[in-house]
Amino acid sequence: MQASEATTDLARVAARHAAGVETPTAVPRITIWRHFRPTRPTPAVFEPKVYLLLQGTKRLTIGARTLEYGAGDYSVSSLSLPFTGQVTQASEAAPYLGVELRLEPAAISELLLALAEADADGAPAIAVSPAPAEVTAPLGRLLALLDTPADIPVMAPLLERELIYRLLRGPMAGTLRQVVQSRTRFAQVRTAVAWICAHAEETLRVERLAASVGMSVTSFHRHFRAVTGYSPLAYQRRIRLLAARHQLASDGARVTAVALEAGYASPSQFSREYKRMFGVAPAYDVRAGQS
Repeated sequence: MQASEATTDLARVAARHAAGVETPTAVPRITIWRHFRPTRPTPAVFEPKVYLLLQGTKRLTIGARTLEYGAGDYSVSSLSLPFTGQVTQASEAAPYLGVELRLEPAAISELLLALAEADADGAPAIAVSPAPAEVTAPLGRLLALLDTPADIPVMAPLLERELIYRLLRGPMAGTLRQVVQSRTRFAQVRTAVAWICAHAEETLRVERLAASVGMSVTSFHRHFRAVTGYSPLAYQRRIRLLAARHQLASDGARVTAVALEAGYASPSQFSREYKRMFGVAPAYDVRAGQS
């Protein structure tokens, strides 16, 4: 079976089980995405995952980098990576469809013990390319378990292990290894990213953070931007604003309270940066969450 035929078959399975824009499934860590029309550019965070686009097209912007991909393309990301995503082709007759598997570091580490060690430095934090049959086949069997739910507890772990093995043997192995490797420049940046995400509301002292991961300030800035596409302060700002938007839309909290909680001393500065990033004022998302 050709890759295009495999992708078409997977799209049919995904369409049967998609229940909205984002559909978490009974298969652990598998989510189906669906859109019936193109979307506006939308900021989000790309967690470590494998993503296979089944139908439609999408554009990702990460810092100064733009990635375009369509049906049959897959991506692997190795850390929390802020991006702006836009579905560029979708319709009622042919909706955008994608399937993701969130990566479990423990599963990757276990398989790496059986493979020759390789240096992951130099691999991109996210990569996109046409999916080979070695990737679509196990991912397709994982998705097909939704039609036989009684098989999920036994078969899902086996198929996930096969998929990760195939990824580690393929061209994106370097990106995947970055999820767990600990003795590289990427790992130092990954540690800094984790700290920023966990302390986004705190004042970021770049010199202190650089020292804590064992890098000079100059080297830290250079490697951080090379990995994430952003400076440390710009990265923190995006993480802050994404968390604030989620809180405003889901909790209906007051804008001033959310601004202060996000670490902004000035609600007006918060509103300016919020509108610059999302294209709407904070109050708009409060009303949208309440409607």
